[in-house]
Amino acid sequence: MKSSARPGQEDDEKTAVCPHRRFTGAPCGGTLLPTGHCAECGRAKNGPGLPALPEDPRDFGPHELLALPERAPRPAQERLIHPEASLRIRMSCSSSGCGITFAPPYTVGPVPMEGHCPACGDPYSYRPELAGGDVLRDQYRIMGPIAHGGQGWVYLAEDTHLGDVVAVKGLLNRYEQDGARLADVERRNLVAIRHPRIVQIRDFVARRDDTGQVTGGYIVMDDVGDGTLEKVVEETRRGESVLDIEHVAAYGCQILEALVHLHAGGERVFVYGDMKPSNVVHHGDGVKVIDLGGMREQGQSQPPAHVTPDYMAPETGSSAVPTVAHDLHTVGVTLRELAGWAVDEVPGLGTASFRGVVARATRSDPGLRFADAREMAAQLRGALREIRALRGKTDPPEPSDYFSPSPQLLGARLGTVPGIEHWLDRPRRDRYAPPVAPALDLGAPTPTEIARWLPVPRRYPGDPQTARFEVSSGYDPGQLLGQEGEKPPSVEIRLHNVRVLLGRNTREDLERAQEELDTADSLPGPSAVRRWRLEWHRALVALRRADLDDAPRRVAEAKTHFTRVRLEVPGEYAPKLALAYCGERLGDDTAGPSARELYEAVFARNPAHGGAALGLARLALRAGDRRAALDVLGRVRPGTLDHTVVRIASLRIRAARLPGDGDPLPAPTEVDAALAELDALVRQKPGAGEPSLSEDEALRLRTELDEWKLDALYSSSDRPGPRGRGAGRLDARGLRHLSAQERGLRERIEAHYRQLAARHRESATAHEHLVDLLHAVRPQTVF
Repeated sequence: MKSSARPGQEDDEKTAVCPHRRFTGAPCGGTLLPTGHCAECGRAKNGPGLPALPEDPRDFGPHELLALPERAPRPAQERLIHPEASLRIRMSCSSSGCGITFAPPYTVGPVPMEGHCPACGDPYSYRPELAGGDVLRDQYRIMGPIAHGGQGWVYLAEDTHLGDVVAVKGLLNRYEQDGARLADVERRNLVAIRHPRIVQIRDFVARRDDTGQVTGGYIVMDDVGDGTLEKVVEETRRGESVLDIEHVAAYGCQILEALVHLHAGGERVFVYGDMKPSNVVHHGDGVKVIDLGGMREQGQSQPPAHVTPDYMAPETGSSAVPTVAHDLHTVGVTLRELAGWAVDEVPGLGTASFRGVVARATRSDPGLRFADAREMAAQLRGALREIRALRGKTDPPEPSDYFSPSPQLLGARLGTVPGIEHWLDRPRRDRYAPPVAPALDLGAPTPTEIARWLPVPRRYPGDPQTARFEVSSGYDPGQLLGQEGEKPPSVEIRLHNVRVLLGRNTREDLERAQEELDTADSLPGPSAVRRWRLEWHRALVALRRADLDDAPRRVAEAKTHFTRVRLEVPGEYAPKLALAYCGERLGDDTAGPSARELYEAVFARNPAHGGAALGLARLALRAGDRRAALDVLGRVRPGTLDHTVVRIASLRIRAARLPGDGDPLPAPTEVDAALAELDALVRQKPGAGEPSLSEDEALRLRTELDEWKLDALYSSSDRPGPRGRGAGRLDARGLRHLSAQERGLRERIEAHYRQLAARHRESATAHEHLVDLLHAVRPQTVF
C-alpha cells in the first residue's frame, strides 16, 4: 500500500519549527525535538506562550535603579540530585604526571564514572564521596549532592550546632593527586576574600588518608540557594519568568562589584578566572559569586586555573594564566548570553550603549578592553541609567567620573534676548514694503563654539604632574602650562594647552594646539586610559579647523573621532552630545544614530540639560514643528541653571517667524500670549524660579515679539495681492486706512524704536538707524 503522506512530510515533521515567539516579537526559530519541546527555548509545542508585557515603557524592568526582584531558594530536599546522572565535564586522569583527558584515542563511547586510567592505570572516581547521613567532624550532617562544578561536588548539609543549612564542597575526583593543594588554594582564597557579593566561607574540614596525611578537604560555605543565572535564563526561555535588560545590567554591575574587590585587593590581587552564568546565584535581592576554585593570585600558574572555553578570553588559551582582562571578557560574554533572552524594548537609542559595553569587554585584543572592573562597572551603570531614562524613568543625577560639565551652554543664542545689533545690522527699510520681520535665528552653535564649550575630559589621575592642576598650586585654566623638567613629561599638561589654544582666535594658535596634541600622542603612558582623551582632542582641533578653513569636511572628521570616543566610553553622555552637534551640522546619514536620537538620549538622562533640549528644539523647528519644539523645552525642569535660557527661547519660538518654507508664522493670538508671559517675567522677583528680565532686556524682547505680531497680522489680513517678502506693497492710502488693531500695533512698535533710539544716543549712527526704523513703521497720518 502506498503511503498517503505527501513527499517530504516526514522530514518536515522531524524539522518542525517552534511556534513560539521571543519577547521581542520575533519567532523563536528553534527546532522541535521528537519530545515535542523546542531545542532553542525549551518550551513544549502546545505549551503556554510568554507572559504578557506592559504597554507603558516605564513599567518594563524594576522601578528602582539596580533593583532585582526578591528570589527565595527552593527547599533543600527539592534541590538534591541523583549522582548517577551523566557529568557535564570532561573527565581526566588523577595523576598530575599523566593528566590525559578521557576521550579518543584513549577511550571510545561513554566513560564510566569510576575506574582506572587507560594510559597509566591510576584509579579515578567521579562519584560523590559523601552520601546522605554522613557527618563531617560531628557537626555537618550531609543531606546529599546538589551540583558539581569543574573541580568539586557540592552538597547540602545541616549544621547541627547552629541549626541551619550549609553548602559543602569537596573534590570532584577523590583520587586527584593535586587534591590537597587545590582544596587548600580555594580555602585560602575564600578566607582572604570577604565581600557581600561573594559567597562566604564558614569552615574547613580536612580529609586524611589511612596514614593521616591530608589528601584534600571540604569547604563549608553559606548556602545561597540554587538560583544561578543559568537557571534564570532557562526559566526565561521556557516562559516561566521575565528577564529584562535592566536586570541583566544590574547583574553585571553587582558581579563587577565583586571583581573590583578581587582585582584591587591590596597586596594580593586575585583573578576570578571562570565567570559564567552558572557561577553566579541570584540570592535574595542581589547576587552571590560562587565556585572560587578557579580563582588565583595574579600571575599564579600552579595549580592550573579552571576556565570554561566558551567564556574565556582568546589569549588565555595560549597563556593558561587568567588575567584581569580575561575576567572582563568572561563578564562580557556572560552579559551577552543573558541579554540574548532579555526584554530589550527601549525607545530611541535603545540598548546600543549596553551593547557597546559588552563589545568593548569582549574585544579580541586585551589591551583594547576596559582598563579594570571599576571602569567597566562605571560604563555599564551609565548604560543602565540611559536605558531607564529612555523608558521614561527618573533617577537622581550622578556626576561623571570622566567629564566635567560644559563651561558654557551651547546653543544659548536661541534663548538670548537679541542685542541692539539685531536692529542695527538690518538694511534701511522701505516704508511701503510689507512689514516682514526677520526669521528666528535658531542659534545652532558654530564648530568653534562646539570645540570650546563641550564637556571637558577629567584628567587622568595617574598623570605624573597631576598636582599642577590643583588650586593650591596656582592653577589657572585659562593659562598655558609648561612641563617641569625634573618630572616625567605630562600628557595632561599638553591636552590642557590644546584647550587653551583652541580658545584663541589665530591660525598660529591652532597650529600650536596641533603641535601640543602631536607631542601628547608621542609621550609614553598607559594607552588604555588616555586613548579616548587623545581622540576627543583630535576632534576639537578638527572642529576649530572647520571654521578657520571654512571646510565642513572637518566636521565629518571630528565626528569620526567622537565616534571612537563613544566606543571607548559607551556609558557616557558627553560623546553622544558631541556627535549630536556634529550630526545636526552635517545632516544625518545612515552611518549611525540620528542627531535627534543622540540629543534625546542626553536629555532623557539629564532633564536639566538645556543644550540637548535646545538641540531637539532646533531640529523640530527646521521641520516646521513649532509645537514639538515648545513641548521639548517645557520638559526642562524649573529652577535649573539652563531654565532661564529655555524659557526665553520658548517665548521667542511661540511668537516667531520660522525659517524655511511651510507655515512660518503663528496666529497673532499666540504672540499676544507670549507678550503676556513676557510682562510677567519683567515683574518677577529674583530667586522666584523664573527668569527676571531687566527693563532694557524686556524692551528689546518686546520689540522683537511685536514685530512678529505685525508680520503675522499683516499676513493674515484680507488685503488683496500676494504675501511675503517683496510682495503686496502698500501705498499712502493703504497706510491711512489701517485697521484699528494694526494701527495700534504700529504705534506701539514706533514707541519701542523711540525708546531704543533714546538709549543709544551715544552713537549717532545707531540713533539715526533706529529713527529710520521708527519712521518706516509708523502709520500714515492725514497731515
